[in-house]
Amino acid sequence: MARLSVRRRLRIAAQVLFADTPLAPSRRPQPNEGSEPEELPIAPTSQCPPAPILECSRCPMCDGGERTLVSEFNRFVLSDDPPDQMAARYNYSLCHRCGVVYATTRPGGERYQWLFHHFEETLGRLPRAGAAAKLTLSTFELSDQEKADLRRRAARGIFVSEHEGVSRKECLPVLSGDRLANSAHVELLGSLLDLRGRRVLEVRSRAGSIGAALRRLYGADPYAMAIFENQRFVIEEVYGIPTSLLDFERFTIPHPGPFDLIISNHMLTHAVRPRDFLTTVRQQLRPGGHLYLYNEPDDAEYLSEGKSMFSTMNAFHLQTFDGKSLVRALAANGFSVVFVTRFGGHFLCLSRMEDEPRMSVAMDDLELERRRKLYLQARDTAILMVPARQRSRVASIWDGAAERALAAGTAEIGEKGDVRIRRPAK
Repeated sequence: MARLSVRRRLRIAAQVLFADTPLAPSRRPQPNEGSEPEELPIAPTSQCPPAPILECSRCPMCDGGERTLVSEFNRFVLSDDPPDQMAARYNYSLCHRCGVVYATTRPGGERYQWLFHHFEETLGRLPRAGAAAKLTLSTFELSDQEKADLRRRAARGIFVSEHEGVSRKECLPVLSGDRLANSAHVELLGSLLDLRGRRVLEVRSRAGSIGAALRRLYGADPYAMAIFENQRFVIEEVYGIPTSLLDFERFTIPHPGPFDLIISNHMLTHAVRPRDFLTTVRQQLRPGGHLYLYNEPDDAEYLSEGKSMFSTMNAFHLQTFDGKSLVRALAANGFSVVFVTRFGGHFLCLSRMEDEPRMSVAMDDLELERRRKLYLQARDTAILMVPARQRSRVASIWDGAAERALAAGTAEIGEKGDVRIRRPAK
């Protein structure tokens, strides 16, 4: 962490000592206090198209107009080689109405497609070799040889016992892993809904396991949508479930509706146009049908659990929320929540389609102030957690973040004069 001069430390110590007293009344920190962050000193390192960049003048979840800027940056601010200067600036803002935090600046069109087709790099992951590795997180097309290899390995079955001594290169362990990982969703849905003979669509399915389980247990009629062509191939090859590819920006459902249940994996966070996404879901549901969201991140991971907001919010994270704001956002789009819980750090949420959206939803002033305070503190913490090699990108706002974090007690000065984040107790 950066070191502070003796004079600077004395000034901060005085501010902390007199904080919230008549001598120095408290004031709400804002992202634009002090110096504005300058244009990031980043030279373009890719062929990422410079446009289009979409601007949200209103909340993309509830159409609310009032907002507070709570964070300028996404994970690209920490990247050694971001695509260009604009890639790291999403200007996340807190909606005063529903409480969702959303990227007011977001990629669209050719720019979004370029980021998507460089999926691993955009997420900060290194591409992995091999057809099985490409199965869940890769935009690479499969060759005929790779398809034949996947067919051969899938023929071993889904559950291959280790005592048989079969090499992982001779089967597809991802299939059993997906079945086990998704068993919680099958249990929840089967307990809360009557799924006998129902038409079910699984959006952003990795390997088709939820739809396959609902067909096996309840005679459901499943369909699927996948991100990548290799996922589509495996789902159809292994389970025979009709599968199409999805588009996060212009979401459509090519399968014939209506459906009784639409299952959505980590879509609301990623949707470029989330209200259009939910409108399309409504159009494809039967009256009284259900939408089940899972793997939607809880913003508590950086508001109270010690993670860096910059590190958590990758370039595909365009909306984020807590439980209350998720409920309000769904209500504003015509869905009433039946059940919501946090599982593995993410939300599982079952909602029912209502006749009309309830547009009167809004936070009260107390909750607004609490979320605004938490987000601005999380922003300061994230600034102080920026590694030394990228510190120049936040240099103009680093001192202000250090002062506020020390005053709030979320940071402390170490023995060598460096500013350290106080980690929350687990």
